[in-house]
Amino acid sequence: MASASDTSVTSGRDRTAGKGIVLAGDRTASRHVARRHSKGVRILKFALPITAIAAVSVYGLSIMQTAGWGTSMPELAMPQILPENLAMENPHYEGFNADGGRYWVRAARAKQDLKAMNVITLEGITGELTDAQKLKTVIAAARGAFDNKSNKLELFDNIDISGDNELKAQLTRASVNTKDGIITSDQPVNVSMAAGKISANQMTIRQKVKEYTFIDNVQTEIKSRASNASPNQNPDATKSAPKLFGSSNEPVNITANRLDINDATKVATFSGSVTAVQGPASLTAPELEVTYEGSATTSGKAEASDNNGKLKRLVAQSPVELRQGENDVVTGQTADFDAVTQKAVIDGDVVMTQAPDRRAVGDRAEFDQTADSILLTGTVNLTQGENELRGSRLLFYRATGKMQLTAPSATGGTGRIFARFKQPAGKSADTSTAPAEDIKRQGIAFGATFKTNPGAPVSVEAAKLDVDDTAKQAVFTGDVRAVQGDFIIRSGTLSAAYAGSAGLSGTAAPEPSKQGAAQISRMKARDKVQITSNDGQTATGDWADFDVKANTATLGGNVVLTQGKNIVRGTKLVIDMTTGESVIKTEAGTGAAGGTAISSGGPDGAGAVTSGRPSAVFFPGDLKAKSGAKSEKKSAADGWQQRNTE
Repeated sequence: MASASDTSVTSGRDRTAGKGIVLAGDRTASRHVARRHSKGVRILKFALPITAIAAVSVYGLSIMQTAGWGTSMPELAMPQILPENLAMENPHYEGFNADGGRYWVRAARAKQDLKAMNVITLEGITGELTDAQKLKTVIAAARGAFDNKSNKLELFDNIDISGDNELKAQLTRASVNTKDGIITSDQPVNVSMAAGKISANQMTIRQKVKEYTFIDNVQTEIKSRASNASPNQNPDATKSAPKLFGSSNEPVNITANRLDINDATKVATFSGSVTAVQGPASLTAPELEVTYEGSATTSGKAEASDNNGKLKRLVAQSPVELRQGENDVVTGQTADFDAVTQKAVIDGDVVMTQAPDRRAVGDRAEFDQTADSILLTGTVNLTQGENELRGSRLLFYRATGKMQLTAPSATGGTGRIFARFKQPAGKSADTSTAPAEDIKRQGIAFGATFKTNPGAPVSVEAAKLDVDDTAKQAVFTGDVRAVQGDFIIRSGTLSAAYAGSAGLSGTAAPEPSKQGAAQISRMKARDKVQITSNDGQTATGDWADFDVKANTATLGGNVVLTQGKNIVRGTKLVIDMTTGESVIKTEAGTGAAGGTAISSGGPDGAGAVTSGRPSAVFFPGDLKAKSGAKSEKKSAADGWQQRNTE
């Protein structure tokens, strides 16, 4: 069979079926179609992006031309997203602490700060901090800001803080670290606790450790401890004695630069120009430590005591000044007030002053409110005007006005006390009670041997002095030695009546300003009395009375007057200390102790006498040795001898 081919197929034109014969292996046309398609794809791959860029460019040029490109660029009012446009209603934030505590913060409205995405401003804030003991502290404020990154809440305006522990605070600004339970404020605060009320310019509360710090212009009112009188306490003392600082039922108001409260240790420490006032009493010191009962706030439990926050003890550091009203001032290095036992101790360089002129110094002063007593020990020196008392232990009862001065070695004393009483200068003796002429006629008169200055001060040394300022009596005991000018008295006991006031002023005595310094008016010596003149003449007896106003002395009992070897015996010796003259006599029916009189029998003149005349032994040689007194002594002896032989 013959075959034919159509060369026109290679021309690339389609052939209609039936018009020719197409050989099965001829694909020339398909290849041409494929080439054209591939070329179109390559063109579109580059053309489409270029077209898009061109379109955007044309659109941008059109906008710029419409806006006036090339002439001016006006401000466009572009829409902005502002923080106040992103508000939240009733937001809530909460968390837990590592110690088991919990906190949460809510607000009526919150606004997100787009510049600080972690800060949210709040309005109508309430919050709650719960510690590990499940005690809650509630916080409320008008507005604030919460930083959820640092867990800090800043509060402003009308801030109230309260809680289960009775802590209440009003602030104008505060910062709360919710995670650590710390509240701080650098603006004035007013806080109320179970212990009292506090105001200051700055505050820090550390809730977890129960520590509170107040700084700058701190003013505190601390709850007092009601004072209950002891069954053994003097009722008069309870009514009239001023209360010991810290033991009164009045609150204690304290001002300071700083206050640190540690409610775990129950200690509040005031520092910087501390002044504490309770009723008429005030205390100033650089630092004051206050220990209280229970809790400064409260435990929040049902068994919490009514004594929570009440004073237990106050300790003030150097220097300390304590004032009781306007008249009494006590200073020292430290002061310790125990409100429970109602006792206080002021230690180190103690100085006690009372208006107008009383002053007592010592090393340590102890005050006992129950006994209403003051004990001053160490090197004790008590002065009132020119009067002076010295010893090492002074015990004074304010209600009764009784006082005792001793000098035991346990308190640094020598066993001897000293007293000095100033008598009015230029005082003249009252001669109305001078030795009468009938006494002179009945006894033996001697010359001016016992003369002394009635205006000279009276100095006394003894083992002990007891003073009753109400009865105006001072009693010296224990080898007493009293001196006035050249006149010396020795006895076992010497009691003195005085006018004015001796020692400290007590509540049983009139106001100190209305009392003068003590002035002795009369003295009585008992137990082995001995009087010595300036020339060595001595007189001994069983008792002696001294009338300071009349400036006379009467020695009685078994009276022996000696000068050298010369001896005169009798039952009474009357001395005019202004003139120095003395008269000795023997009263019928009396003796050393009110018994039988002494006679002139025996070698030394002793014996029984009923004539009422004294006996004497004179040694003329010894009398001659006394220059200036020979003729006077001789006449006295002659006079005695003449009367004794009649």
